[in-house]
Amino acid sequence: MSMRLCAVFLLLLAMTTACGTAPSQNAPTAAATAPAAATGTAAPTAAPTASPATALIELGDHFFDPAQLTVKVGTTVTWKSVGQSTHDLAARDGSFSLGAMSFGQTFSFTFNRSGRFPYVCMQHEGDGMVGVVTVVD
Repeated sequence: MSMRLCAVFLLLLAMTTACGTAPSQNAPTAAATAPAAATGTAAPTAAPTASPATALIELGDHFFDPAQLTVKVGTTVTWKSVGQSTHDLAARDGSFSLGAMSFGQTFSFTFNRSGRFPYVCMQHEGDGMVGVVTVVD
């Protein structure tokens, strides 16, 4: 074999050997494609962020809908006036109070402790416009 042919052969041999042992940039490795359980280590995951809990109570003409609501601590309850009459809103324990609300207006309150929170539209209490929010842990 000539010296030149030997050099080409060795060069091709070196390139083939190098290509055979180095992974391609586009080829996935076994570790990258194996599920986390198969490798014995869990893949890091981002902790989900809890969205704030919300609830809606509608103030109709002489009623609350729903009149009884159970929510978790930290929930923000929004009352929305949907009736033709104006309404006010007051918790029996004084934790929240609002003057007259007209159609489309809202009022929100976040319940940060557990308990039972009866409330009333003072203008229409005689018509049975009462409600209660029960807050649980």
